[in-house]
Parts: sequence; C-alpha cells; structure tokens
Amino acid sequence: LVMATIDNSLASDPFHGGSGATVCAAKYIEDGSASAWLDVTEVDERDKDCPDSWVPRHPELVRLTGLHPFNCEPPLSLIMKQGFICPPQLHYVRNHGAVPVKFTDPGEKQKVWDDWRISLSGLVKEPTTISMADLQKLPFRQIPVLLVCAGNRRKEQNMVKQTIGFSWGPTAWATSVWGGVRLRDVLLAAGVQDDPEGRLHVRFNGPTKELPKGSDGSYGTSVPLHRVMDPANDIMLAWEQNGRTLMPDHGFPVRLVIPGYIGGRMIKWLTTIEVAESESDNFYHFMDNRVLPVGVTPESATAEGWWYKPDYIINELNINSAMASPAHDEQLPITAASLEGELYTIRGYAYTGGGKKVIRAEISLDGGVTWEGGVVTHPETPTEYGRYWCHALWSFDVSVSRLLGTKEICCRAWDAHMNTQPNHLTWNVMGMLNNPIFRVKVHRVYNKRGVVSALAFEHPTLPGKQAGGWMERESMESKAAEESPFMRSVKRVASLTRVVGFQGSPKLEVGRRSPASTSSGKASPAPKLPAPKAEMSMMSVAKADAPAQPTIPEGPITLEEVAKHDTKEDAWLVIRGNVYHIPESYMKEHPGGPDSIMSVVGTDGTEAYEDVGHSDNAEKILARFKIGELPKAPSVLDKLPIKEIGLAVGALIAIGLMRAALRR
Repeated sequence: LVMATIDNSLASDPFHGGSGATVCAAKYIEDGSASAWLDVTEVDERDKDCPDSWVPRHPELVRLTGLHPFNCEPPLSLIMKQGFICPPQLHYVRNHGAVPVKFTDPGEKQKVWDDWRISLSGLVKEPTTISMADLQKLPFRQIPVLLVCAGNRRKEQNMVKQTIGFSWGPTAWATSVWGGVRLRDVLLAAGVQDDPEGRLHVRFNGPTKELPKGSDGSYGTSVPLHRVMDPANDIMLAWEQNGRTLMPDHGFPVRLVIPGYIGGRMIKWLTTIEVAESESDNFYHFMDNRVLPVGVTPESATAEGWWYKPDYIINELNINSAMASPAHDEQLPITAASLEGELYTIRGYAYTGGGKKVIRAEISLDGGVTWEGGVVTHPETPTEYGRYWCHALWSFDVSVSRLLGTKEICCRAWDAHMNTQPNHLTWNVMGMLNNPIFRVKVHRVYNKRGVVSALAFEHPTLPGKQAGGWMERESMESKAAEESPFMRSVKRVASLTRVVGFQGSPKLEVGRRSPASTSSGKASPAPKLPAPKAEMSMMSVAKADAPAQPTIPEGPITLEEVAKHDTKEDAWLVIRGNVYHIPESYMKEHPGGPDSIMSVVGTDGTEAYEDVGHSDNAEKILARFKIGELPKAPSVLDKLPIKEIGLAVGALIAIGLMRAALRR
C-alpha cells in the first residue's frame, strides 16, 4: 500500500528516533508508546452530509460547533487514561472550515504528499519552492510537544456571560511526539537576512480560499524572526505525529509547531513562508487570539480598534491546571472501613508556556483558604536547552474521612517564574486564556436511613452543549428564579403595554433607563466613535446585506414552506420558532463559512445554532434577517383579556405590599 510506504519510509529515515530526537522522544519511540495509533477508519454518520465526509473521526470526541466546521475535544477522563502521549485520533481539533486537502485512498494520499509545495519568499537570498522531499533532506527533529487551544476552559466564561467563542471544556490540549525539521534550518538554507535589531518577522499562511474571512481566505499569522532563529525554541515544520504522517484534521502533509505557544499560531496545511519587515496582516492574525480588557464588547472592539493594539495579542501559554479525578458525577462510597484511614488520590494536569517548568501543584479542601502541596510528575525530560514543552501530571492523596468534611476541592499550579492561577476568572470578550483555580464541588449522598452513603463530585462545566456542572446548575437556578410565575405575568403585561397600552390610556414604555441617561431623565449624547472597517464588522455586513422581504404567505410560516427555500440564493431556516432569510453575501462573512449555514437551510436549525453558543452581538445580527414565525399554540395568558391580566397582576402587587406593611 502506498500509504504504508510513506510511513515506512519515514520510519527508516536515519534521523528518525535517533540523533534528531530528544532523549524523551527517543524513549517513547523505543518503547512504542508514541506509536499508539487508534484504529479509526470509519466516517462518522454525522459527517456524511458535510464537506469533510471522507475524514474518519473518533466517535467519542465531543463536538463543540455542531456538524460543521469540526471542532472537538476528548472527554477529560478518556485522555487521562491514554497516559502521557495522546493518540492523534483523540487529539483536540480546531478547524475554521473544511479540511482543505482530500484523499480517500493511499494513491490519492501519496499524490497530495508528492505535489505539496511551500513557497518561501521575502528577505532571503534564495526565494524558493519547497517540496516534502526537500524538507526530508534537512536534519530531522523529534520531540514531544503539548498543543493547547487558547480557548481551553472557555465554557466557564460562557457561564458568566456568553463570549464570541464556543464552549471549550478543560481538554482543549494534548501532548504528542512531533517530527520534522527546525524552521531555522530551512531559513538558513535559503539565506535568510540577518536581523541584529530584532525587527523582522516570519509570516505563515495556509491554503487560499480555505476560509470565509480575509482578502484571500487563508489562515495566517506570524512570529518574530529572532524567536525562530533561536534553536532552543524548537519551532518546527512537522509532518509526523507519533511516528506517522499527520492525520487530515491535524494538517497533512505539513504544519507549523511552535512549542510553548497557543495552538492558534501553529498553521496547518502550511503553504507560504515569508520573511518580512512587519508582522502578518492576515485577518485571523488580528481578529482572533486576543485577550481584550473586561469592558470591551464585540462592537467596541471593532469601532475602537482594540483588535489592532499589540498589547493584547496572545502568543505564549499561561499557567493552568484542572482536576480529572474525581471525575464529574463520580461517586465515592462511604463505609465504616473507608473512614478508617482509606486514601483517595486526587489527580489532574498542569501546563505553562515558554518552556518553563511546572514546579508545584497545590490542593485546597476548604474552598481556597488554605493550600497543601501535591506530587508533580514530569514524564518528559527537558530538551538539551532545558526547556519543558509538555504538560505535567500531579496527584494528591487524601483520607476519605477528610473528604467527608469537604464541600469543595480546588487545584492550582505554579511555574518556575512563580506564576500561578487566580482565585476567580476575569471575563473577556473572546473567552481566552481562562485559568482560575479549578473547583470541584463535593455533595453528600444519603441512603433511606438518612446516613451518608457516598460523596458525589461535580465539575464546573462539561464541554460544548453537554448538560452538567455546578456553574451551569447555578446559572439555571438563577434564571428559574427570574422566571417564576409572578415574574412571567409581570413581563407579559409589560410587553403588552408596550404594544397596545391599556384601554384609553396613553402608550406606556416599560423598561430600564439607558445607561446614558442622566438623573434628570434627559439622555446624554452618545460619544462619537471612529467608524469601523467594513470588512471587520459583521454587524455592518448584516445591515448592508439585510435581504429584501421575500414573498411569503400571510400569517405564520410553516416548516413545509421553509423547506422549499434551501439554496444559497434563497436560504430560509428556523431558530427557536422564528424564520430567517439569510443572504448569500452574509454567508461568505460568517465565521464558519457558507457550509455551516447551508447544512441547516430549509430546516429547523435550532439545535445546530445552540450547539455553538452565540454572543449578544450574534443574536442582534440574526434578528435583522427575521421574516416571520412558525405557528404557535396559544398560551393561557394569550386567552385572557389584557384588562383581566392587568387586574390580576395589580392584585398580586397589592397583596405583596400589604404583607410587607404588616411585617413592619
């Protein structure tokens, strides 16, 4: 088989697992750990009508953005069971669109490999085009490296307030053994220009027309040249993962690997390298992977130019940790024997950026008031330059009797620069680099006699739209309090008075005073802001491209009618009972591209829409495309006359006031 020939030829390379590998990588190659390769050959049923219908994927990966594009993470307990090195089939995936290469048999895969070219240009003596065979002539480098998405643990932020990102759980990371060549060696072979002042940059791009945004539809970024040229930084062009060629989702045939950096800088399906005097001007270099100040919204980020301020770009990872054991919903039996000195081992992971070492992990059994040290394990050995590119594992033994008196277990980590995790999260509009201490709630489970029979553990969240976690539970409890029968009646009356008013009365406007209003009730003028760049504002695109009202039947729109409008030129879909007409021009600007919308056009797309999670800004954009609603079953309140509703609510308010007066 040709596919086997590619991988076999890599394995027989004189550098493979030998002098080009770090001590740690050589160890994993030798004992076979890094060659762990799960047998996943079937295409998931969920992908069969998507652009990636040819890509086999592990069925246990948790999907975070609906059917397309493919973004996923493994369950935390599953990745921890794999040991230190993660099989590529369970490695998290961050795709902005469809996989831009395609092969369905060994021959097609070999052709992609043979035909692939990387353009190297800019401030080099010999601009050139590089093939995979050319890369293999350079010294091979093989090292274990942790990859982490900057959105790891973002769902915790989304529980506080929806960010503009989807809900990663605590497993948007994985360590694999990556093989390839140092980018430094490639640039030296091309005669890269000296950079004594540290002002040059290396720009990278994936395939053009891959994504909906930007001037050429490519995903691109850049790294300072001086960082690339330092051999200690191990910036690589990699074509191997765990001793085999890359999987389609991980960038076959070649990708960028930058140890210690966020995954968003590691371009997959690499096609272009340019040495330039300025950083990348690619859309995704500026409009992604930023930690903006707390008060910045999607609208103000664009209007006020926050995306372009250099202070907020993310490159290196920050310190982070999470707890895997006890697992979410795990129950620990409580018996007389277990209370007599039995130990329970709490376990988790920790990582940091820049090649720094995780030096300690700490556990608190009293909600973060006091801390105790755990045992930190580094399955890797540092590189010859003393860099730690992988995650660490930690453990802490505690008696069951101590856990019985615990309401919350917390963990945090420290690195060699004495960075640690904050007690509480700080919300940011992209929800990135979330790293507060990880808190697991402990609940007592009672048997029929009222005796504690077990302890149940509750993590803060579960990835994507999976239900569960104490943050989600508390959020739902808060919303339930707001949606009590009394409050629903008040809101119903308020909405009715805004529309028609009471009989014979002037219109009433029920609502909060604008933040811009003064104490006198006069609205102060809004500050003038610079006009946003049209290509950067999805709201401006929505305003410009709001479709003309199509010809629709009077009254509610049925699903049968929606199903007739299933083309890019005439795209209708349903979300939460509302019918929307999405213009083709807007589909091109959508972050997931036209395919993510077309997969639900002509149907009820509520589940797919809510699988992703959308910000308030996204909801405002969607509202511009509304053309109608599905038929609704009348509610009890709809059947009551407005006057009677008003009297009933007034009576309830009066009763409440009387009770308050009697208490006084």
